[in-house]
Amino acid sequence: MSGREWPRLLLGVLALLGCGLYVASEWRVRADITRFLPVGERDSEAVLARQVAVGVLSSSMVLLVECGGSDRAASVGRAFEVALRTDPEVAPELASLEGGPPNGIEEAMYRIYHPRRFGFLAASAESAREQLDDAGLATSVSRLKRRLATPMAGMIGRVAPEDPLLIVPDLFERIVGRDPGIGVVDGRYVTADGNAAALFLSTSTSSSDVTAQARFLAAIQRVFAAIREQHGSDLKLIASGANRHAVAAERSVSMDIERVSIGSTVALLLVFLALFASLRLPLSWLPILVTGFVFGSASCLLAFGEIHGMTIAFGASLIGVSIDYAVHFYCHQSLASAAGGPRATLRRVWPGLLLGCATTVLGFVVLLVATFPGLREMALFAAVGLSASLAAAWAFLPGLVGPIGSTRMSSWFVRRLEDWTGLRGRLRWWYRLPLLAAAVLVVIGVPKARWNDRLASLNRLDANLAAEDAEVLRRVGKFEQGRLAVGVGEDEEQALVANERIAAALADAEAVGEIAGFRTVAPLLPSSSRQRSVDAVVREDPTLWPRLERQLVAAGFVAASFAPFRKALSEPAPAPLLPADLLASPLASMAQPFLLPLDDGRVAVVTYMRGIVAPELVDARLKGIPGARLLDVEGALTSAFAAYRSRMATLLAVGVLLVVVVVVARYRSVRLTALAVVPALLGGACTVAILGLCGIDLNFLSLVALLMVVSMGVDYGIFLAEDEQHPGARGATMLGVVVDGVTTMLGFGLLAFSSHPAMFAIGITAGIGVTLCLTLALCLAPLVASAEPRS
Repeated sequence: MSGREWPRLLLGVLALLGCGLYVASEWRVRADITRFLPVGERDSEAVLARQVAVGVLSSSMVLLVECGGSDRAASVGRAFEVALRTDPEVAPELASLEGGPPNGIEEAMYRIYHPRRFGFLAASAESAREQLDDAGLATSVSRLKRRLATPMAGMIGRVAPEDPLLIVPDLFERIVGRDPGIGVVDGRYVTADGNAAALFLSTSTSSSDVTAQARFLAAIQRVFAAIREQHGSDLKLIASGANRHAVAAERSVSMDIERVSIGSTVALLLVFLALFASLRLPLSWLPILVTGFVFGSASCLLAFGEIHGMTIAFGASLIGVSIDYAVHFYCHQSLASAAGGPRATLRRVWPGLLLGCATTVLGFVVLLVATFPGLREMALFAAVGLSASLAAAWAFLPGLVGPIGSTRMSSWFVRRLEDWTGLRGRLRWWYRLPLLAAAVLVVIGVPKARWNDRLASLNRLDANLAAEDAEVLRRVGKFEQGRLAVGVGEDEEQALVANERIAAALADAEAVGEIAGFRTVAPLLPSSSRQRSVDAVVREDPTLWPRLERQLVAAGFVAASFAPFRKALSEPAPAPLLPADLLASPLASMAQPFLLPLDDGRVAVVTYMRGIVAPELVDARLKGIPGARLLDVEGALTSAFAAYRSRMATLLAVGVLLVVVVVVARYRSVRLTALAVVPALLGGACTVAILGLCGIDLNFLSLVALLMVVSMGVDYGIFLAEDEQHPGARGATMLGVVVDGVTTMLGFGLLAFSSHPAMFAIGITAGIGVTLCLTLALCLAPLVASAEPRS
């Protein structure tokens, strides 16, 4: 190694070490598909659906402990909750945990609602007036008398003097039961059959933070194992939660990364062992591969604070692209080296490497304007990673190459490739057959291409986890989370007003059988305007107390016992209950699932439904309410993907155009531009045709892969076009192009065996596309080859 290479090697090593330390210290993986949902657009149902999908519900879990009998469920549930709250790994991650009605709920209810009770009498001022007419008061007094004859008489007797209308006790009964399938036994939540304890929790970190969630889920299993030892080995834990699917997806992606990395590396070693009878060469490329991956990861961590599992798998597959620089250099150094040594050889091939890298990076840079954070992350990883790999090639390759030469196998391949490009005359028509076949394939296959915009086409749920989710939902009778009624407002007040009107509309829908039921926060958290208007109906009626007094006396009550109520009527109204008041109380968990702050500063209030029989009728009821909508989460995202697919097609066209412009600017020759560009464009079109004929659906990630096909596939034509300046190195160039194509095909082709639909879409599209680009470039080269060097 020349002494002049040491400074470059040292600088490269220091840069790699520094970046590697940053990545190691900041490493944080995300693995949910919502990263590939659109953001940043106001009034978009897709954006709202995304925020619902990643909101408080995504951090929620339901744990059922099957005990085999109600006599054990309460005690086991209590022990499990205590163990979770005190575990050093579980406790810090808990945002909330409920195994029964919150401690101090009665006191909290009294403190929060009693001073404001008049504002909670009814759902509207009109309804309040009906309840306070003579017939309504008679009903209330009769109900009070009945309640005083029940086991709850002690509690009712304490509150009745100040609240004879039983406003606060009615509210308490509404919130004690969480879901239709859950009851309360000995202060603990149990399933309706009494055989399982139920715990509801939410995590302080998002379900997509699989680094934290994997530890959290493992800790829950460890705590439950200890509970089984104490309370019996027949206990069984059944759980549901988005975090479980995120962790499973990350493990699946990790397996893909491992397969792609190992498969690509082994294939590279075998190829170079066969061609150059040496394993030292591919091993010396390790700094280039590591540099690309580390710098790509660092850029994502710096820009996004985390890195998605799909980006990691995608980055692992880029091994086949970043290795092209080293492959091309080594082929030239071993078969047609420059007189000045390895650095001179690298300088000779550098224009082609630089242009190839530029066109590939340019194709990815276009994706930086996409509205999908996941695509921007992939684009940033690829652009930075490939640029860093090229820089590492300049720094490391000449100093690490050592003495190399041609082998019998590499020389044989070079002769065959030179013969291929050197055929003339009548045999040239053989080269046209693949090009003509490709054109026919495009005409036949492209119209058969089918697009699948469903979210399910990008994600795969673990069947066992999905079955466990279904079992939990069946047992607890939870409301649907796929279709929601949502009220959106510029502030909390507007959203709560919309929510109240939604609740009224859904009550009508339930009455006629359009839905089986719904759960809303409206009774617990009305709008301030409603609280004031209902409160005013109570306080401003001078006849209320005389009429109520007569009803109480007629029912046998002592009117003087209700003096506190009479006094409260003459007092000024308190400030309305605000969301912040409720969220700062022990009742916070009752309100959090309904309140959703939006990224643009607005507020959404969610209402959950079950047994939706006629969604179109429910939708019609909500359309007349300002700010209200029936949100079909998957349907909204599917529609969005269809719309964003057209935008992706535009980005694809822009990316291709930019690549062509750069190539034209470089060569200023129709012949050489055609050699560089036509194989890539025709290969991309043929890829769509093949997928269509094979019945493989395309999605928006397929468009991303097609852009990669064009931006990477054009490299082969560029390397061949650069050969015009150095006809003596034509064989080395051809061999380098073939090996480049094979390594890229291996990198992306292995993703086609992924069980993850998104990775499969990228792998199958890029694998087929790169294969076609290589084949078409080799077929086109003899047709446009010139015997003279370009001036």
